Amino acid sequence: MSRNTLERVLWQLSVERAAKDKFREDPRQFLSRFALSEEEVEMVAGFDVAALQRIGVNPMLTMGFWQELSPTRSMKQYKALLGATDEHSAGFSAALKG
Repeated sequence: MSRNTLERVLWQLSVERAAKDKFREDPRQFLSRFALSEEEVEMVAGFDVAALQRIGVNPMLTMGFWQELSPTRSMKQYKALLGATDEHSAGFSAALKG
């Protein structure tokens, strides 16, 4: 597991326009530049924010990545992926602890 590399990738994808464009064009090609396992590539390419957080990736980075590049950019969906069952349980947290 390369949490630090994953965090660097998500940071780039949240703030760098060129990185966002390359990711949108071909996520796997963009991610091939980094030392990531196939499982980690799947987590990022599949927007599996819950799995990323389970392995210790900073919740603010997963949220920024989701808001910038996910297909829906829906915070309701983001919170549901993290286990929120309703608006009250989700609160305003980037990470939900079970």
